[in-house]
Amino acid sequence: MQVRMKPVSKENLSAQLYQQLRSGLMEGLYSPGERLTIAGIAEQFGTSITPVREAIFRLVSERALEMRAATSINVPHLDVAKLREIQLIRIELEGAAAARAAEVITEQEISELVSLQVSFLQAARSNPRKASLLNRDFHFALLKIAKLPMLESVVENMWVLMGPFLRLFHDRIPKRDMSDNEHRHFEIIEALKNKNSKAARKAMQQDILWGEHLISKLESETNKDASPVRI
Repeated sequence: MQVRMKPVSKENLSAQLYQQLRSGLMEGLYSPGERLTIAGIAEQFGTSITPVREAIFRLVSERALEMRAATSINVPHLDVAKLREIQLIRIELEGAAAARAAEVITEQEISELVSLQVSFLQAARSNPRKASLLNRDFHFALLKIAKLPMLESVVENMWVLMGPFLRLFHDRIPKRDMSDNEHRHFEIIEALKNKNSKAARKAMQQDILWGEHLISKLESETNKDASPVRI
């Protein structure tokens, strides 16, 4: 899959490539199991192979990518146990962030979240890739509002691993469900408007738990085939 990336400057190419590839994973621009090549990425960015290799090795060390050959890289497949562990971490930490956000959020920030949600639902009707990106924007806008940078850093690492799965989630979830006004993000916004920390925490946790439907479906499908669960 060709992903359009921002041009990079000659200064500190490796760090810039690392950040763009990491963001691409987090935003669901890559699918589970997708194959990448160092040469292909270098051509895409218009750079030499060396900074690409450095960026890739860094992502491989973080388990965000897998290297199966000297020049071949894959987006990892996550088994059910890993997916559920990531879900557990997100539920606890993003729930805490939502609770804190309810205490400090401004009217302007609520308005911005509402705008993001409207755009998200529009994209969900026809453009899973854009919907995945806007969903990420909503969650990270709320994390910024909470002003908990250490928590945000841990959650970001989880999103790098979870991003490809969330892309799959948006590809496979029925479009009518994603367009429904009862989407969990509305419950989060309502709790934030009411400065209700407990309700904001619960709504965020329920939103994240929505992904369990697809995890369970994948588990069921794989059990029928008696083969390891992979996405």
